[in-house]
Amino acid sequence: MRSTKLGFEALVDVGIIVLAHFRNPARKHAAQLLLDALTLKKRILIPVSTYLGAYVVMTRYLKLRSSHVAKALLKTLSIESPAFYGNLPKAVAEKAIASASELSVSSWDSYLIELAKELGINKIYTVDEELSKKVKDMEVENPIPRNVMEEYHQYIRVHIRHAKFP
Repeated sequence: MRSTKLGFEALVDVGIIVLAHFRNPARKHAAQLLLDALTLKKRILIPVSTYLGAYVVMTRYLKLRSSHVAKALLKTLSIESPAFYGNLPKAVAEKAIASASELSVSSWDSYLIELAKELGINKIYTVDEELSKKVKDMEVENPIPRNVMEEYHQYIRVHIRHAKFP
């Protein structure tokens, strides 16, 4: 089923899920976007697989306690919402792997791009500023205000040891 028939206009990347699930300066903005998506106030699709990626980022890179991360992510996943998208079509994965090398992006980023194309969505919400430089045929937007992102990066540098963030 193509999402344009359902009216979805955008999808979210892992970073939005991450920011919405632990205390940080950008949490309020990310959590509001996620709430708007889950309640269909905004027609934003949430690939369920983003939660798997969020778990990895939060536990491995941000060094957050796995039990707290699991509890937070599972609480949100327990919500019944048509915004959750659980399919991972093989054809989309194949296109994603092929385009990852062409665009010089991660396979995850190319999966989001190809999924958006497959579903007729032309916007991705992400905190990955580099992605917008590499994708030309769709809108890539960071929904978190720039000054808040700067606060977030400073917060990570101070509070999270060895985090691999700018």
